Amino acid sequence: MALSFRRNGDGTFSITIPAQERQLLVQLVPQMRELIEQNDSLTWRLFPNPYPEHEKAAEQYQELIGDELRQKHIAALDTVEQTLDEKRLTEDQMVSWMHAVNELRLVIGTRLEVSEETELDDYVGDSERSLFATFSYLGYMLENIVTAISGE
Repeated sequence: MALSFRRNGDGTFSITIPAQERQLLVQLVPQMRELIEQNDSLTWRLFPNPYPEHEKAAEQYQELIGDELRQKHIAALDTVEQTLDEKRLTEDQMVSWMHAVNELRLVIGTRLEVSEETELDDYVGDSERSLFATFSYLGYMLENIVTAISGE
């Protein structure tokens, strides 16, 4: 069974996720939720600062939008958790999957300090190599989700 996200004629999406990859998400989603709830430094890319040169404006922005953005990230993770065993998703659920997978990828990439030139051979330890493989797989999954949503 291969990974597959496909738009159906009725606007829903058929999804197929191999058991091993499904188990990976079962492990990653709660870890991500915890990082977001604890405001871990690895999540900084999920909470962009539009005012890096203006500390007061940045603080005001964070006060206005920070909790809402945090709740949005948590809601996307909740949707993935709740629908992991589903074979069909609504468009809203599919968009939540897209956001959650992208968030996972961003945080793992931040932890590994990934750049556009980064390759598996850049990592020496097994845990970093394994994490980079997870990062790459999430990129593949995200590409498939985006392709399905865009109808290509």
